[in-house]
Parts: sequence; C-alpha cells; structure tokens
Amino acid sequence: MAIEFAKLHGCGNDYIAIDGRSIERDWGPLTAEISKPAFGVGSDGIVLLLDSDVAQVRMRVYNPDGSEAEMSGNGIRLFAKFVLDRGIAEPTKDGLTVETLGGVRTVWPEMVDGRMKSARVAMGPAMFTASEVPVDTTELGGIGEVIAEKTTIGGVELSITCLAIGNPHAVAITDQSVEDFPLLEVGPLVENHLMFPQRINFEVVNVHARG
Repeated sequence: MAIEFAKLHGCGNDYIAIDGRSIERDWGPLTAEISKPAFGVGSDGIVLLLDSDVAQVRMRVYNPDGSEAEMSGNGIRLFAKFVLDRGIAEPTKDGLTVETLGGVRTVWPEMVDGRMKSARVAMGPAMFTASEVPVDTTELGGIGEVIAEKTTIGGVELSITCLAIGNPHAVAITDQSVEDFPLLEVGPLVENHLMFPQRINFEVVNVHARG
C-alpha cells in the first residue's frame, strides 16, 4: 500500500507527516521502519493527522523507535503547517486547535499567501511535581520535585531538573560547553534510567549569562 507523506523540519527536528484519517495501520512498527536513515526515509518520527471530537484536528506523535509521545513542540508546528497548507483546516481568530495525548493545544500561525510561514504554540504550564513528570525520586530521598538535584548517571555527575510540558524532560545544567558534553553516551542512559518509568527527553544547557 502506497502512503503519501511530507517530510518537514523545525530547528533541525525532522518529522514525516501523514494524513491517517482513512488509513488503518499499526503506526508504531511502521514508524520504526521508515525512520531508519539507512533503510527508510529517515526522521525523528511521525506526526499523524486524525479526526478529533474535541478540537479541529488530532495529532499523534510517534518516536523513531515506534513508541508514542504525548506531545512535541516542533512536531505540532510542523503538523500545523501540513494541515493548513493543504487546506484541511482553517485557523480561526483563536488559532488552530489540536488534540494531543497531552491535551488540546492551540497553534497561532502566520499565514502568507495561503501558506504557514511561522507559528506560536500554547504549550501550557510546565509541571514539576515528580508524580506528574513522572519521575521516581526514591534514589533522591522521595522528594516531591526534582530541581537542580545532583545525581550520577553513567559515571557523569549531573545537576538535573525534571519537568513535563506535555511530555517529560530532564534538563542538566553544565559548566562545560554543550559541544564537549558526552551527550551521545550519557543521553541514552538518562532516557532509559529507572528513575523515569516512561523514559524521558534529555537536554543539556550551558548558561552563558544571567540577567
């Protein structure tokens, strides 16, 4: 079966967009196959368009390993462009509403000659409560929030803050340059650590200046 798709990127985060409203597929395994750069199209996952009963459109997001994500900030912007440029939905004065696993989100697009040039997204407030991220804080003494907590993963001492913005994130503040941080080695260890029962997105930040 041939499936039409578009490949888009936001800040280098590239997704394959598919209109799945009339297609019955097991999207997880398919995503894992077509996301492989050597044997498939190559991508950071799929954003899938579906019908919604609570918003103008519904988006499902699949990671390159086939697992499903609650939300993606870059993904929803690309999804909105895919939907709007094809005339599948029209933004109202209140924006374009999109149903996600993380709740209904609103996208405010800038349209030029009938095509989306840029967009703002209402991601909602960040949640820091450990149970909402979620993060198991047993190793950290059962604290209610993980904010600038010291822990060692993969032999590297990290100061991490955990939060959820539709999906879970662990952010490490480091004094070394981001380019020198061993992200390829440490990242997968953090993502799959037992502290994170639903796995977690991992980012490293170096603060150049405050103020």
